[in-house]
Amino acid sequence: MEQKYIKFIAQSKKDYFDLLKSVISIPSPSYKEREIAVKIKDFLEQEAEKNHNCRANIYTDDIWNVYCEIGGPFHTDTECVLFCAHTDTVFPDDKGPIPVKEENGRIYGLGAKDNCANVCALMFCAKYIFENYTDIQQNLLLVFDVCEEGTGNLRGCQRIFKKYSGIKQMIAFDLDYKKLFHRAVGSMRYEAVVKVRGGHAFHDFGNKNAIEIMSDIIQKFYKINISDMKGSSSCNVGMIKGGTSVNAIAEKCHALFEWRSDCEETLQNMDDLFKKILKKAEARAQGEAYVEKKLIGLRPSAKAFTEEAKRRQNKLTERIMHITEDVTGQRPCLICGSTDCNIPLSEGIPAVCIGTCLGEGEHTREEYIEISSLEKGLVLALEIVCGFLTETV
Repeated sequence: MEQKYIKFIAQSKKDYFDLLKSVISIPSPSYKEREIAVKIKDFLEQEAEKNHNCRANIYTDDIWNVYCEIGGPFHTDTECVLFCAHTDTVFPDDKGPIPVKEENGRIYGLGAKDNCANVCALMFCAKYIFENYTDIQQNLLLVFDVCEEGTGNLRGCQRIFKKYSGIKQMIAFDLDYKKLFHRAVGSMRYEAVVKVRGGHAFHDFGNKNAIEIMSDIIQKFYKINISDMKGSSSCNVGMIKGGTSVNAIAEKCHALFEWRSDCEETLQNMDDLFKKILKKAEARAQGEAYVEKKLIGLRPSAKAFTEEAKRRQNKLTERIMHITEDVTGQRPCLICGSTDCNIPLSEGIPAVCIGTCLGEGEHTREEYIEISSLEKGLVLALEIVCGFLTETV
């Protein structure tokens, strides 16, 4: 590990921990990231003003992505390397402060691991660069992006790639450093609604029942043998609700359907089959039922890479693997998943995702990070980010 990073962390340790606890305390559900965006932007601007060593342009957009252009000047087609960390959490809590507890070598708090620790690591990478670099050969784009979780549908990352067409590769900081995401798992999510006339359970017995029709739709959905399709795939019905009381024929029934795959062809095949199931269900009701659908989530998987893009993807993966093993002493597991990397990978742009801490309980209210992992995690982030500063890509 670079001693200059160790020295920087030793000098900044208290500030880093104070920042981390402060960031965790800010509620930041998807679509409500304004407060944390303001915090990040203020921090970056203050650190940049203290040091005039390198050129940096810091700004937010209308959805509260925070951008930090280092090097430049940047244009929409300026070639650069992108580093990002998403600012939203899965929790709906929108009133703060979020409780933060330090106990038994751990920091507990909603979103601590996913993704506050990684946000703070990237913020301190910017601080280090402002303090120590003047000669920058590679333009870096640091973005703290919104709406990575759930029905956020990677909105923040999609915006980045609409604004900047010159991004050559991307590293996302998310979760922990035991896993390296290098392949994208795409997904499609629908809300389906069945509507019928309903009626009294006794006097109108024989009328169509929305719950019964939805049950048949779900049964046929699970009869699709997705495991025989290309790629690693899954399907799920995550929620069903409907009806009014035990003695009423249900007029309406809602259900949420999802399928995932690392193969774009499988996603589309499942979409076609699902729509056919809904269409047939409505046809069987012979005008006594209406079946509606609404696409509530769409995350692309990786599309076909050129041979050159494959080579560059493998090179980036090996690079981050090597740095992670060198810093932490353990080689991360290569896995596929749904992260901000889905967006560049769907466009044939090399991308990987790695975390900067250890912890457990993400997406639960017992989420925590191991304090002992944070120093290595910050060194890891610095090694990765600063390693690109003096080279061309």
